[in-house]
Amino acid sequence: MATAPDKTFQRKSPRFTVTPKSDIFFEDKMYKALVQDLSDNGMLLLCSRDFEPGSIIGVHLNLAPGVAVDCEVEVRHCTDQGIGVKIDFMDDQNCKAYQGYLQEFFSQQLNKLG
Repeated sequence: MATAPDKTFQRKSPRFTVTPKSDIFFEDKMYKALVQDLSDNGMLLLCSRDFEPGSIIGVHLNLAPGVAVDCEVEVRHCTDQGIGVKIDFMDDQNCKAYQGYLQEFFSQQLNKLG
């Protein structure tokens, strides 16, 4: 069942539109997903399965060739537009790779503009 986001929910960081493939791990099962957008502390995922708000799920992101990141996220909302999640845990190595990817992506977007 899809649940609407809390009306008071606001994003804390800007989101970048990307579409890398990812895997979601929940209750010893794996589900394929597609990332719609990323930010410093969250993302929007598309998946054929709904998840209850508050659920903690594992996510494996294939951001670019040679750049994969694993993290745990908390489901904030689940709607027809996707599963909004907040990053709950990411170890130092994955965090560096994730932040490096976001910085490189942002830099490329700025270069396109000017």
